[in-house]
Amino acid sequence: MNAISFLILTLLNYFVILMSENIDLNQLYVEVNNAFIIQITLDNLKIIASSLISVVTIILLKVFHPFIEIYLLHYYKFSFYLLVNLSSLSSVYIVLRIYGYSRFILIIYLVVSTFTLLILEKIKRRLN
Repeated sequence: MNAISFLILTLLNYFVILMSENIDLNQLYVEVNNAFIIQITLDNLKIIASSLISVVTIILLKVFHPFIEIYLLHYYKFSFYLLVNLSSLSSVYIVLRIYGYSRFILIIYLVVSTFTLLILEKIKRRLN
């Protein structure tokens, strides 16, 4: 299930980056190419950033999993997944200094990815 979650979230993140007309990856591009001998293209950086957001999301879900029951006593599961998605997305964008993304596409990503995680959780429960 983690592989499916990773793939879907990565594709959704890549969609956000592609659909954002004013996205700025140039600072990251310069820093990565200065730090490594291998030249990385902007398309590869988009894939790396998308994958990193997915990895951080999955890690946060694993870390916060013990607290989900406590959280659900007071709030909805939808808001829990929304919080995890928003935290991972914003932290990766801030650390990688990715600017200029479309806020509308970002909101669509947050809603779709949250529903995706809810659906995958229901599928996982039925399989067990």
